[in-house]
Amino acid sequence: MLVAGCGPKAGISEVRMASAPSREASCALDLVQVDITAVTFNQQWEVLGYVTLADYSVQDPSAKENRELVRPRACAMGGTAVANAIGGTNTNQLGQQASGISYMVLRPKTFAAQPTAF
Repeated sequence: MLVAGCGPKAGISEVRMASAPSREASCALDLVQVDITAVTFNQQWEVLGYVTLADYSVQDPSAKENRELVRPRACAMGGTAVANAIGGTNTNQLGQQASGISYMVLRPKTFAAQPTAF
């Protein structure tokens, strides 16, 4: 059993789903709201991967501390935007709260030129 107080993040994990050229660690990122069930989502965005932050306290997805942890990882994946994919908070039997936030790393989808008929 883990018991923790205030301090550094309990864990940061990354999952890469597509290959894209890296961007500088301090690149500009937009925090966007998306509906992954909408048909337009797959037409507009390419999901490059996920960055997940686990902590021993309740987290704000748009908090500066979280942005500073996510930014270099999302930029390294080639992302131009991030969206809050999943977030949750649990309370254990001792009354301690823990949370996790997953950020979807996105870039606009580009379509290849239409094939030429022969």
